[in-house]
This record gives sequence, C-alpha cells and structure tokens, in this order.
Amino acid sequence: MKIDGFSIETTPGGARKVDSFAALLPQGTRVFITHLPNGALDDVVRTAARLAGAGMAPVPHIGARHLGSRHTLDRHLDALHSVGAREALLVGGDRGEPLGPFCGAGDLIGPAAGRFRRLYFAGHPEEERDAALLAKVESARAAGADAAVVTQFVFESEAVLAWEGRMARLGNTAPIRVGLPGVASPGALLKYAKACGVRRSIRGLWRDARLLRMAGRWTPAALIDDLRLSPPSVEGLHFFPFGGFAETAAYLAEAGQVPSERRWNQS
Repeated sequence: MKIDGFSIETTPGGARKVDSFAALLPQGTRVFITHLPNGALDDVVRTAARLAGAGMAPVPHIGARHLGSRHTLDRHLDALHSVGAREALLVGGDRGEPLGPFCGAGDLIGPAAGRFRRLYFAGHPEEERDAALLAKVESARAAGADAAVVTQFVFESEAVLAWEGRMARLGNTAPIRVGLPGVASPGALLKYAKACGVRRSIRGLWRDARLLRMAGRWTPAALIDDLRLSPPSVEGLHFFPFGGFAETAAYLAEAGQVPSERRWNQS
C-alpha cells in the first residue's frame, strides 16, 4: 500500500515568518492553510501560490461561514485553482453567524468538487459527528471528487483509534489523516486544546502528569510510536505546529520518515 507523507498546517501570518518552505519540508508535502475568521481571502491565495512555487502541495481551508456570497466563493475557488491548489479542506469556519448564504462545509461541496480533485473534511474523534462526516464524504464522491478526512489534533492515541474503528463499522472507506500537535510549549498546548474543544484528551494528559513533567517542550514522539500499527485507513499524520512551524518541521526531519519503515514515509 502506498502511504502519503505527513502533512502540516500553517496560517498566512505564520507562513510569512518562514523564509523557505523548500529548506524545511520534502518536496510535495501537503501544507494546509488555515482560513481565519477575520483573515483576507487574498492572503490565503497568496500563501497557496507561494507554497506551490516552493514545490509544496497547498491545501487551503475554505470556511463556509466566512464567505459573503456565491460570487465570492466562485472567485476564491478559481483563484486558488489558478495558483496550483488541487486539494482543499472544507470547514464550517470559526464564526458564529455566517457572512453569507453558506452555513457548513456541505454547502461548498458542489462548487469545490468542480475545481479540486480531493476534498478533505474535518474529523472530530472526541465528538459525535460521525454521521454528518460520512454524509459529506459521500456527497463529495457523488460530485466527482475524491474525499478524505483530517482529524482535529489529539493527545491520546486510544481516542483516535477507537474513533477510527467506530467509523469503519459505520462504513467509512475514506482515507484518514490523524492530527497531532507539533513541537510546542505546554502552555501553548493547553491554550489551543481549550480553544479547539479537545478537553477529553487534555484531561488525560493532566491525569498522568505528562504536561507537568515536561522540561519545556512537547514532542509528538510517544503518539507517533503509538500509531505505528494504526489501521490501513490511516494514510498519514497531520501536524498542527501552533506557531512553531520551523521547529516542528526540523523535528520531523530529524525523526526521519515518521513512525516506522512498514507504514510511513515522507515521499
């Protein structure tokens, strides 16, 4: 079985702090670009263009509730495709009230499937969203696009493996990328975990005092090791660097090929 390489997340602002993506990541690495609630669409497009120019595979987030009209959506999708984006992650968006007619990722599937060959959808191992996720996967396939899942970051391998098993029993055949924290300080991990709703995993960390024992930096080594024998549906790992993009990329380069020769590579 061919296993894709790891993927990693950035924001347009974070990308501006990276001097050279080619110096940090293997050619062809998928780099997901977060669409922040108040961020400019053009910033996402410029970041995608820069990544494509550096030999990366840009995967922009497209937030439904951030888009004011169908015209805005079409223009944005066309701009992303024109600079080299061939995959995208469709999300609802971190905004309480939608700016326009789109309320959730499902509203974007038809237009996006016409521009991108693969559409990603967010998986939430600690929440009960399985049926809605599977419906979006099937809608993307019906619209002619490949469909895949990238999960919210987790701190416990048991949580994501149990969720993957549950998804398989429900009939999921979409490939899954498991989200993990990159290299970060305990304070940054706590901040993002609370903001992103992964409280169950963070409680587990507090229970066994791993965060309290950290000398200063978290690394995903233990989680990577736990996921070596993950099911075939898990095609790779996705890293959330929480502001430490270069540090996370350097860590992955030093770790080499991520977990094991049998299941993982970066090419």
